[in-house]
Amino acid sequence: MVAVADPAPERLARAAEHFGIAAQYADYRVMLDRVDLDGVVVATPHNTHFTISKDVLTRGIPLMLEKPMVLRARDARELVNLADERGVPLVIGYPYHFVEQHAQLRQRIAEGALGQLQLVHSLFASMVLEYYRANPQAYADVFKWEVTGPQPTTYSEPSVAGGGQGQLQVTHSAALLLWLTNLKPRTVTAFLDNFELKVDLCDAISVRFEGGTIGTVASTGGIPASHSGHQQHELRLYGSDGYALVDAMSGTCSIFYNDGSSEEFNEVPPARRYPLEATSRHLVDLVLGEIPSTCNASPGEIGVRTVELLEAAYRAAAEQRVVTIDELYAGDIRDKQLT
Repeated sequence: MVAVADPAPERLARAAEHFGIAAQYADYRVMLDRVDLDGVVVATPHNTHFTISKDVLTRGIPLMLEKPMVLRARDARELVNLADERGVPLVIGYPYHFVEQHAQLRQRIAEGALGQLQLVHSLFASMVLEYYRANPQAYADVFKWEVTGPQPTTYSEPSVAGGGQGQLQVTHSAALLLWLTNLKPRTVTAFLDNFELKVDLCDAISVRFEGGTIGTVASTGGIPASHSGHQQHELRLYGSDGYALVDAMSGTCSIFYNDGSSEEFNEVPPARRYPLEATSRHLVDLVLGEIPSTCNASPGEIGVRTVELLEAAYRAAAEQRVVTIDELYAGDIRDKQLT
């Protein structure tokens, strides 16, 4: 770690001290211009991702961009195209893609183990309600941030977060679903409810994918802190030749074939079920050439598809209709408020 940027002086000093970094910048653009960087990690509020990432990639610097990638599909596609033009890695911050069990299932699906995918389902019930209430300190004892935690507005204000459960949590579950299956969303409809909040707390999304597969993506952030051990992240993937059940929280995965046989994957140890450090380490490995550039385990393309699904879901809920992914690229809708 050779440099750090943060516009807030206290957070900047705290991060620099924690990592032992002498080069500190209030303006990230000055850092990009003055420091010879091998790679950059962008871990900032959602509404800043596009501008910062574009500046990084324009300079030809490899990037690990925290989720959600961005808030608009057109912006996501622009970043992927820019990374391709500059020939640099773009890693999206999805740790679930680095769980060995998930990679094994992905390979089996690619080999045709389930046959033609017909129905896919994802459920993510998580403990983030206090974030949406602008009370991140409620989770300080649970998450034990080593440097700085979220600010009160980070996940509670639509203008900053772009949305609630969709942008903070469905981005995880949807990305894992899309990465495992290589599905591409084509049409989306959704019901999202804020209840007493400024942002969505509960999401119910229906999707038709390219090739005919249909699916549902359901999520709530309302699991209380007292039940943190009871959060749920499940995927059910049904095909013409069998089906797969994934429980990411318990680290289990099984495939059940139509001939009556089944396949059990090794249970993932608790410490590896959500490998926080994996995405940053992956960027380093790509930069060093220890992993071929074609083996990016969390590529920008999956980020794009996830942003497409989420942007379409917010639009569908707001306008009470079915939205096609193609609509997201028609005209300039970047400034339209979808939350």
